[in-house]
Amino acid sequence: MKYNRTYNFSAGPAMMPEPVLEEIAAEMLNYRGSGMCVMEMSHRSKVFQQIRDEAEADLRKLMGIPDNYKVLFIQGGGTVQFAMVAMNLMKNGLACYVETGAWSKKAIAEAKKYGEVKIAASSADKNFSYIPD
Repeated sequence: MKYNRTYNFSAGPAMMPEPVLEEIAAEMLNYRGSGMCVMEMSHRSKVFQQIRDEAEADLRKLMGIPDNYKVLFIQGGGTVQFAMVAMNLMKNGLACYVETGAWSKKAIAEAKKYGEVKIAASSADKNFSYIPD
């Protein structure tokens, strides 16, 4: 490594390959000849739409996402998504959750703000050491 970089194995942001970072740096002031940085352009611009379309195509290919599924690009981390799931999928005001540890407990707490939550199964009896049937 020519930049003496630190290895980062955190849950979330992680180390990126140097060639990727070099490409980002080269395009920081003028993304693909657009005359602006990606962070400066409108999310409605043709250039940004191409970025979004390419990202979606890549995700569909890498993850085998069929055409009859939507790909959503939503800001926020995992905790924000707990609220988004509840707000968008609790249409009847009820949701069932499987409680398997810290993250499911956070999701359950968030969902309770939007409706009734039932715990369909839990592994709390053994300190969340298994996934219940």
